[in-house]
Amino acid sequence: MSRVNLFLVFVFVYTITYTSGNISKKLPVTVYYESKCPDSKKFILEQLQPAIELLHNYVKLRLIPFGKSRSINYGDEGFECQHGPRECLGNLVQDCALKYMREYNDVQRVTYVVCEMASESGAHGSLACVKHAGLPIGDVEGCVLAGEGVALQLDSEYHTNLLKPKFIPTITINGVFNQDIQDSALVDLKGTLCSILREARPCARYYNNRAWEYIFYKPT
Repeated sequence: MSRVNLFLVFVFVYTITYTSGNISKKLPVTVYYESKCPDSKKFILEQLQPAIELLHNYVKLRLIPFGKSRSINYGDEGFECQHGPRECLGNLVQDCALKYMREYNDVQRVTYVVCEMASESGAHGSLACVKHAGLPIGDVEGCVLAGEGVALQLDSEYHTNLLKPKFIPTITINGVFNQDIQDSALVDLKGTLCSILREARPCARYYNNRAWEYIFYKPT
């Protein structure tokens, strides 16, 4: 079976699951990323934030800030990160902050991560984005400086290694990686999610807007 056909089957299965009558079950989406990765920054700012703002009522988001990092001696000697030591600190700060945002909604959590990715605040040892998110600075700082943050990063490493992503950021739907979904999500996450959540009202508006753009702005 060709990759195109596999992609269509993948979308068809999830479309049936999430649009049969109602969309009471949120679609699980996981993003594996790194705090100083340019591709992660581009995806989070240009794709993830607008998609979550549109579809937060239909998506259950999980954020895993680890990427191609690795622990040294089970974290006892720290971590080695793709973009250097500052990225390790940024990943750690985000993992700790996200721990204290478990009761927050996805829009709020993404807004926090956008702040970190745009400013690289945590990667430079600042908790400005943590403060801006209204989180308890003392608790987050304690998490970063104590073993709790290391444990969170080891957990992120474990889940990342289960997937073994070849590219960062990587996006999975319902815990499943599909290369065509990945390629599509990197350039049009709204459209990718709406191809599954077809009956979600925001997706109907999204497709209508795309249709009008095609009609009125199609090059002649």
